Amino acid sequence: MDNSSARATAPRIRPHASDVCPVVAVVLAAGASTRMGAPKALLPWQGQPLASYVVSELLRIPPAQARHGPGVSMLRLERIVVVVGHRAEEVMASVTGDERVTIVVNRDWEAGKSGSVVAGLSGVPEGRHTLITGVDQPRPASVIQTVVANHLDGAGRNDGRLVTIAGALGRRGHPTIFSPLLRDDLFGINEATLGLRAVILRHEAAVHTFDTGDEMALLNLNTPKQYAEAYALHGRTDN
Repeated sequence: MDNSSARATAPRIRPHASDVCPVVAVVLAAGASTRMGAPKALLPWQGQPLASYVVSELLRIPPAQARHGPGVSMLRLERIVVVVGHRAEEVMASVTGDERVTIVVNRDWEAGKSGSVVAGLSGVPEGRHTLITGVDQPRPASVIQTVVANHLDGAGRNDGRLVTIAGALGRRGHPTIFSPLLRDDLFGINEATLGLRAVILRHEAAVHTFDTGDEMALLNLNTPKQYAEAYALHGRTDN
């Protein structure tokens, strides 16, 4: 799907019956991984390609409304949108087939990450919270679940937040979840104006950093050295 038509083709689904709309995840897996020297989406992680691992962990979060944690927070991940570009066929083949997974092809992937975000939004129905993560940010389902539950809990209490960012050790990490109220802001991002960072800066007063208590929330695999170190600790099947 060409991202130039992303807004026009956004799915329209009836408003959800519950008080808080569910979350849709957008996985960015379109880049050429220049610094890594190999497509990150196809690197091995826990016995499977990274793209497969990231999607599989997201699929462990229930699609129907569920309860999570001692505080009994709501938990729901409606669907996963995977944005591919560079070596798209190989990345698509690595992702498990599931009715909750939608593949979007960003044919202009070389223009930068912002275009992939906009392309991914074409698979996000209006009125949904949008979780954005990179294929180079592998997180176990346990980490993602706590962030989703915290975000939906805040939205359910109308605490004023528009963005929830996963964090640990006093630092911000990933993933990030955006309120449906920021849909227009997300469609308006571009590389010249700092992409998603510009949206976060614009609404900083309504950004909530959630301490996951897990350093995995900070993991980024950008270089061969970072990947090798992280793989030794977390990516092997015997870890």
